[in-house]
Parts: sequence; C-alpha cells; structure tokens
Amino acid sequence: MYAIVYRCRRQGVLVEQAMVKADPASGELRIRRHGFNSRIAVLLGPDGERYKLPVLTKIRVLELNDRGLLLSGYEVYPPRGTKGSGTVFPQTWWCLLREMPDFAPASVERARALVRSREASEIGRTMAAHDRRRR
Repeated sequence: MYAIVYRCRRQGVLVEQAMVKADPASGELRIRRHGFNSRIAVLLGPDGERYKLPVLTKIRVLELNDRGLLLSGYEVYPPRGTKGSGTVFPQTWWCLLREMPDFAPASVERARALVRSREASEIGRTMAAHDRRRR
C-alpha cells in the first residue's frame, strides 16, 4: 500500500514534531513475515526495488486508526563491508496510508523502452567490469 512515512527518531533519539514533519518519505509500504515470530517493514520507491528508508525489523503495530498507522521497531543500516552487521537503532514510523499513485509508464512503447534501457545499462556494466576476455 502507498504511504507517507514520518520517522519519529534520529539514531534512536526522539525528535521534535517540527523535525518529524519536515522530512517525510513516500513510497510503497510492505509489511511481511520474517522468520517464525517476527515481521519487517520496508518502504520501496516507485520502481518497487530500491529502499527509501532502512528496513524496520521486529515491528509492532502500536496504533491503527483513521489517521494512520504507528509502527515501532528497530532500523537496521547495512554494514560497510561484507563482515559483521550494521548499526541498529530503535525507531517509530507514523504512516499515512494513501491511494496508490500511477507509477506505470503511460504507454506500452515507453515500458518497452524502459526495459531496454535497464538491460543496456546492465550489459554496459558487465562489459566494463570484464573488459579483457581470456583467450
């Protein structure tokens, strides 16, 4: 579902209401099961692949009413390297649920052009990474 998300904490510390309202993020909010007894929440961009906010783990729904949805959990930032885990901070999201805007391309030709450009960028990236072939 499409949502406008307000983050109520910065690095685990509660912030003022004016700062919360100053920096909203919008996108597709997805809540799904992670493991046996845990849930995660992610906010995805218009392409449906990129995260707009860090993942919220171990979430609890604190409030659900006509004004929105209040989620509490832990924000997990990805680690810098391949080893170890990233930093984790307590976080609260206030989510205003909205109608899903039309992110789809206006025409079939535009959608095909978008797919071709993504494929071309992937081919160019792999060719640049492997410019010398073994003979």
